[in-house]
Amino acid sequence: MKINIIGSGSIGADAMSASCLIDEHILVDVPNGIIKHLKNLNYDILKIDTIIITHLHGDHFFDLPFLMLGKYFNHDKTLVKIICPYGTIKKLKALFRIGFPYDFRKVMNCINIEFIEHKGRNNIHLGEYLIESKNVKHGKIKPSFGYIIHKDGKKIGISGDSCYCSAIEKIVEQSDISILDMSLKDEGNKSHMGYLNIKDICNKYQNKKIIATHMHNSARKVAINNPIKNLIIPNDNEEIIL
Repeated sequence: MKINIIGSGSIGADAMSASCLIDEHILVDVPNGIIKHLKNLNYDILKIDTIIITHLHGDHFFDLPFLMLGKYFNHDKTLVKIICPYGTIKKLKALFRIGFPYDFRKVMNCINIEFIEHKGRNNIHLGEYLIESKNVKHGKIKPSFGYIIHKDGKKIGISGDSCYCSAIEKIVEQSDISILDMSLKDEGNKSHMGYLNIKDICNKYQNKKIIATHMHNSARKVAINNPIKNLIIPNDNEEIIL
């Protein structure tokens, strides 16, 4: 499998908000500005047929209307399946009411979107992929999910935004490579992990590769200045082959 780290930053970071593309057609999270960013990087957004949303914070799903409008303007009816937390459709309609009044139904009638809302602990089969969800802990935001993407015996783990919890351990244990929230420069809190949490994970699972994401500028700087053998600090649009 191929991983493109499209964005690796937190809201206030210089890097784009956290998002990744798997095999150039599975987009994990649709944060602010990511659709324009994908176009500027010469990705074809019309090839995206699966979207996975980890939770309903703005920096993880606010660009979903723009992806839908892009398909609408291009008269593209390719089926897109959106695996997302329960309540996504309700919040998406609210975004359209604010930003594009009266357009939600018109757009939905002209494109081909299937929402797979869930509450966690699901195994969703999509062609040659298995998408396994994990309930993670992200402060008071519920539900919040991590995922494991399976294909051909290989597994990519994704934490979403999460503190260090048992679900993170399971994601790392069960995956060949994991993309983990490393928002903070030192210890994590109830919502996010920090460099010291990631360092502990890397030391505990030395045979696993870890990719840091959702980094504040300070967290990136600390990690670059204190490298860990099995930790990757990616730049935006960095490609990693599993």
